[in-house]
Amino acid sequence: MKFLRYLRDAAVFAPCYIAFDWASYIDPVGPFNITPWNPQAALAIAWMMLGGLLHAPAVLATVLLADVIVRGLPGGWLVTGMTALALTGGYAAIAGALKSLLSDTGLRSTRQLTIFCAAVIAGTCAVGACFIGILNAAGLLTGATFGEAWLRFWIGDAVGVLVTAPLLFAAADVTRRRALVALARNPEALLQFAVLVGTVWLIFRGLGADPSRQFYLLFLPLIWIAVRFGMNGAIMAAGVVQIGVILGIHGESARELPVIELQALLVALTLTGLYLGVTVDQRQRAEEGLRQTLRLAAAGEMAGAIAHEVNQPLTAVANYGRSAQMLLDREPGTPPQAREIIGRILAEAERASEIVRRLRDFFRAGTTRLEVVRIDELMRSARRIAESAVAGKPVSFEIRDASQLAPLFVDRLQVEVVLRNLVANAVESMTGACVRDGRLVVSAMPEGGRFVRIVVADNGPGVAAANRDSLFEPFVSGKSTGMGLGLAVSRAIAEAHGGALEAAATPHGEFHLVLPCIPSA
Repeated sequence: MKFLRYLRDAAVFAPCYIAFDWASYIDPVGPFNITPWNPQAALAIAWMMLGGLLHAPAVLATVLLADVIVRGLPGGWLVTGMTALALTGGYAAIAGALKSLLSDTGLRSTRQLTIFCAAVIAGTCAVGACFIGILNAAGLLTGATFGEAWLRFWIGDAVGVLVTAPLLFAAADVTRRRALVALARNPEALLQFAVLVGTVWLIFRGLGADPSRQFYLLFLPLIWIAVRFGMNGAIMAAGVVQIGVILGIHGESARELPVIELQALLVALTLTGLYLGVTVDQRQRAEEGLRQTLRLAAAGEMAGAIAHEVNQPLTAVANYGRSAQMLLDREPGTPPQAREIIGRILAEAERASEIVRRLRDFFRAGTTRLEVVRIDELMRSARRIAESAVAGKPVSFEIRDASQLAPLFVDRLQVEVVLRNLVANAVESMTGACVRDGRLVVSAMPEGGRFVRIVVADNGPGVAAANRDSLFEPFVSGKSTGMGLGLAVSRAIAEAHGGALEAAATPHGEFHLVLPCIPSA
């Protein structure tokens, strides 16, 4: 199956690479791939970065095939093979460096963007020197000096990767891809891109002068788009400008236009847009984080106040229970069942009071009382919670065995609060939607050796995709009588343990609680 998937991916990659190579084969030095725009390099780097370096043989074969189809093998098989090896090895090195240096391909911070740009600029510089060096050593470099050819190839690869790779990374990410689709449907964004396209036309056709002298006009719509829509807007705007420049070059005699100057200006334009876009995104995330913190602080204050108020009646219940025990001790012949029932009442009252105290301490000072908790013990607690939640309801439940997993290192009562909330929500979702044969499943599995993933799944209607992001915000509830604190508090508890709580993108309800465990030796 892996080999078939490899062949399928290669069958998609090769035509795209060759098409990019053909479309960008403009203003070359000699019959070789010394052009001022090489987007196919970005495709190779992105494929090996996302899919792994095992794709390098397919990249090598595709580079050879492109040289035959697009340029007719001008250097012969030996030189073509050597240059293909140089390109494939260089692109693989860039892909490997980016994969090891970047935690993800989202380019969500100025640090990640700087690493990406530095690796691309330095890597394409080395690849260009090697490629041109092979041609120069073979005596095939005609019409330009080594320095001129190397600069042209370097700029072509650098601008191709800087403009195209972020778009490819965004297209490979589900969340970013949806954001790009939403951006393409936004009326304001469409107006901005229309202004951008109009500016490109004005530079190459309307003004009738040297386009490189009017190129600064493109900074205005690009800045407008990046400020309004962040990184997504910036990468799409850079792509639109690159396409416009290439169409403009194709529409004129390439020798009559300062192609290298235009592409160098495009590098400056792209870097400006990317850095401005990532700065805007960082600011938006910081603002959202501040709003979330303020909401959670308000939720904490409310939860603390509720805990304080609930603690008083719980204390009264415990006192009344102890008084009842004293009265029963004075009366001979008291049924043992009565003593047992009152004992259970006292135990549950003490348990509830301890949970309230722990929650109050958590919201006041972030206090957690960590202890080693066996996963099977936690599953027994989940069973008890489920039995209470589904009592009298048309819902069955299954608590799967997880005794083989490593023990957790958590605050037991706080984690039980999270489980109780998730189980209760699942049961309410199924009964509220009148699901026939409702089913609740609680399972656990290892997560990377240091964590355990607990999954609470049901066959109810689940969470709508539009509500999945706001589900954990304080005071946001999908229930008419809900306060919107349960999931917010639950996520806060999970994150305080160094774990996470997420709603899975599934047709039915499914929540994943990740908690730290004792690493196995």
